Amino acid sequence: MSLILCRQEPVTVPLYIEDLGIHLYSSQELCYVIYNNPLLVLEGFIDKRLTEFLRSELRMPFLAERVEKWMDSHGATEEILYLILKECNYYTPKEQAAYRQTVNGLKKLSEEEYEKRRADYFYGLDLFGKAVTIYEQILDGAGRHLSGDFRGKVWNNIAACYAKLFCYQKAMHAYENAWNAKPEAEYVKRMYFLTILNPELSLKDKFREMIGEDDKEVWNKEVEEAREESEKAPETLKLAAVFEKDPAGRIAAAGDILNQWKMEYRRML
Repeated sequence: MSLILCRQEPVTVPLYIEDLGIHLYSSQELCYVIYNNPLLVLEGFIDKRLTEFLRSELRMPFLAERVEKWMDSHGATEEILYLILKECNYYTPKEQAAYRQTVNGLKKLSEEEYEKRRADYFYGLDLFGKAVTIYEQILDGAGRHLSGDFRGKVWNNIAACYAKLFCYQKAMHAYENAWNAKPEAEYVKRMYFLTILNPELSLKDKFREMIGEDDKEVWNKEVEEAREESEKAPETLKLAAVFEKDPAGRIAAAGDILNQWKMEYRRML
């Protein structure tokens, strides 16, 4: 993710937003992050790093002081976010009102639904480890009081996270829990896909009995189509190009790709 620097401000030490993997170099970029990522900034975003950035880099000491007073008083996070948007004067009053409406809608959600929205948000950023942590906290905190449909969705999302992290055994267990919470044919289908991704896995008898030969034929075709599509992906083509290099260049290029994969996977955890 990258932002476009519009307002020229003398920032020498940018504010790094780890979850987004970006550095902020202006008040406009700060406002952009706040405005477009409410589920990120409503929790843990307001801290000493931010106040120091406001004071020392953006030359906004009065705003930094107001934020610090808010931190001392443990006020509502959304109010300080509204203040920053107002003081930076990047978004119009109409846009700021729309942001208030969005945040108010989030605050009206039940605690479990709000936390699920946050976890879904981190899933969308490929931060699967962080998403799983929140999903599991939802189930640990109020799992028995949630509807079967809601628990099924949460377990389904946990399974999706583990599948993205190549933890297929954990993904299988999560899909089984999703089905136990609310039986859905889609969960059985995804368990079947896991057995294709990892032949060491096997379906329990009750799930195997639900799958007909017609189902297997259709699902196997979907898997084959997905494989064919993946062969056209830029990452696959880039890897294929590595093997066209001379031996020395091949080793160096493969090392670069491997290091990139390691970095990307560590970020997902």
